[in-house]
Amino acid sequence: MEDLIGTTFGEYRLVKHIGAGGMANVFLAEQTTLKRAAAVKVLKPSLMKASGERVVARFRQEAMTAAALSHPNIVQVYTIGEEGEYHFIAQEFVKGNDLASILKSQGSPKLPAALHVMKQMAAALSAAGKAGVVHRDIKPDNVLVNKKGAVKIADFGLAQLQTRQEDASLTQEGTTLGTPLYMSPEQVRGEELDPRSDIYSFGITCYQMLCGHTPFTGTTATGIAIQHVTTMPPPLSGETTDLPDVVCRMIHCMLAKRRSHRYPTAGEILTDIKALQTAIKQKRSLDLVRLPELTRIEKITAGPAVDSDSQGNESDQSAIEPQRSYDSFVSIDLDTLEARSLSSRQTARRVLGDREWVTLPSWNESDDENKGILRRRPEFEEMDLTPMVDVTFLLLIFFMITAAFDLQKKFDVASSKSEESAMTTVIEDTDELAVKVEIGHDNKVYIGDQVTESYQEIADVLSSIRNTDAELELQIRIDPASRHEMRMRVNDAGTQAGFTRIRSVTGAVE
Repeated sequence: MEDLIGTTFGEYRLVKHIGAGGMANVFLAEQTTLKRAAAVKVLKPSLMKASGERVVARFRQEAMTAAALSHPNIVQVYTIGEEGEYHFIAQEFVKGNDLASILKSQGSPKLPAALHVMKQMAAALSAAGKAGVVHRDIKPDNVLVNKKGAVKIADFGLAQLQTRQEDASLTQEGTTLGTPLYMSPEQVRGEELDPRSDIYSFGITCYQMLCGHTPFTGTTATGIAIQHVTTMPPPLSGETTDLPDVVCRMIHCMLAKRRSHRYPTAGEILTDIKALQTAIKQKRSLDLVRLPELTRIEKITAGPAVDSDSQGNESDQSAIEPQRSYDSFVSIDLDTLEARSLSSRQTARRVLGDREWVTLPSWNESDDENKGILRRRPEFEEMDLTPMVDVTFLLLIFFMITAAFDLQKKFDVASSKSEESAMTTVIEDTDELAVKVEIGHDNKVYIGDQVTESYQEIADVLSSIRNTDAELELQIRIDPASRHEMRMRVNDAGTQAGFTRIRSVTGAVE
């Protein structure tokens, strides 16, 4: 495309060829009227010869879809035009690099940096979801990061407007388009998509960013695509030991095979990411953080699952089991996956007689992703053990908390019933090397004549009065009406301030 350098398309003069995609070549250009840089995508002439106006229609649809989304984390489209035999889109030029190149050159980022990227991606997908737009190709290559750390999602070329039915021919052509490493199970099956498909692809991208690789790999595109439908992703906690459990659970919630078990919207992911960032700023342990949206979803999915897809065309069973014979997958390539797909168990039985492909759950998956067992279909339906595992886990947590409270009672002094009895719980002033702290019923923390409340204030005051030349004891009086969160906050602040001996007593604080 060197011959186009210096050519003017409308008010854009092409300066440099900077990349190429499936449909277009991308040039750095100068907008002559405003004197600003822009990225100009020029439709490949070879596609025009092969598909004619159909490709032009898809090219224009990309521009219209992206132009309808105005958000700081989405690449802005300036204009669409035609110059001679060429069709082009002019859009915002992002000075930086794509996330795929950054991960390749720098490796996985630290958790705070990863959450910074995830937060901005979730904000962009939330805006697209509210507008009824499904990107359909979320992956690191389409995530641009500028030099200031701002993230922008690009390339809505595969996007589908949910509210537009008159373009059925165009969306039908692009039903199974996407990148196999990041495609959702419903996208592999050629089903109608909604924003939860982008959430799955977003989860794959986050998984790769946090541990350095995607959950599914293989030698062929078809083999990888099948794993999205039939194989559970390896636990993220087993791929890296640096991540808190709550972060791993959040990512796997995005990667649920059933759409109804994922986050319903990217806005809810954004809420949980902000909760994690707040905890990091306050220097709290993420193992104690409770994500509101994740907790709500886990409570729902712990019971009997009923898929309530907004499209109304996907049953709960079909969301977790492959609906095509294995032979039909391996005999075609991805470009013809939708045309050759089998959409029901009855069709599968027509291909295999009274047998069909049955996948067995295993924690030791074979290296060969195409290996399985071909056997007669059992007379009973397969049982989903996920709710049983979740309930067992919740019961275990319940018993652990109960045991912790029982242990605490052995060391705490019982609450006083009156002002007179309260005096019996006063800490005797026998130890001169002690710092005394009181947590009142109003959840204020009293340290001498200072009143504090936030974690950082408590830590700063305790650090300033601690005698570094002596072994001090931190004595904490806890009003029974105070919140448990405040007690943990004072205890953690004392530890940060350097106290190695911390003793608490329960009693009314005046």
